[in-house]
Amino acid sequence: MATGSFRHETGSRDPRSRAPQKSSPRSRGSWRPSAARADGESLGNHRPRIAITTSPRKGSEYYAPYRRAVEAAGAEPVEVSPGTASLPEQVDGLLLPGGWDVDPSLYGEKKDEKVGPIDRELDDTELLMFKQARERELPVLGICRGQQVINVAMGGSLVQHLEAHDIRGHGRSHLAHTIEVEPASELGQAAGEHKIRVNSFHHQAVKQLAPGLHQSATGEDGTVEGVETDDGLIVAVQCHPEELTTDLPWARKLFERFVARAREKE
Repeated sequence: MATGSFRHETGSRDPRSRAPQKSSPRSRGSWRPSAARADGESLGNHRPRIAITTSPRKGSEYYAPYRRAVEAAGAEPVEVSPGTASLPEQVDGLLLPGGWDVDPSLYGEKKDEKVGPIDRELDDTELLMFKQARERELPVLGICRGQQVINVAMGGSLVQHLEAHDIRGHGRSHLAHTIEVEPASELGQAAGEHKIRVNSFHHQAVKQLAPGLHQSATGEDGTVEGVETDDGLIVAVQCHPEELTTDLPWARKLFERFVARAREKE
């Protein structure tokens, strides 16, 4: 099923990261802790901080499920806006969420007519944040677009449009199909089983898998549904587990394992 094998090592490997094509910071870029904090948090009871890249064009409510999932797993979300010059020193991990399509020019292709909205400033910011997270050996969790950004950042490419994927008319928690999971992967450890049902809201996917990544999950149609690095610091899925944490233990555990790795970096 997967390309390569999983060996989660204690030492961190440094997969190749491609710097964004435009990296000049803009003054309006910023980061801020989420307004919601856990009850009873104090300087003596520090929760790891997780940077979440956001786009004002999506609006705050779009990112609410990501914030809730991070908080429920025991961490504090820190929102990072496009144009931010560097990954905040105070954060212990990076979450790359869903969102707009990635600019095809970043992986050497011309834009297909079916590619959706693009936010190049967000693309560049996320590529920069990912590069800096890897340099600092911080854990990274990619979700949907986040998986695609990670693959592009490390030298891979994307399928610009999947004809068979109709993402209209379903609720965010609708379990659309089954994926096969590599048991030894981080996703497999969270799932505890060989196959799981997932939701699906994407019309793009990984095409050429980047060097340094292994495929951790596969869809029934062969779509790459999960990727990871050997060291377990990069974990990404094509589905949206942030919408499933209330009902599905594997989705909660995926966030909990991510936050646990971030806590080790404090």
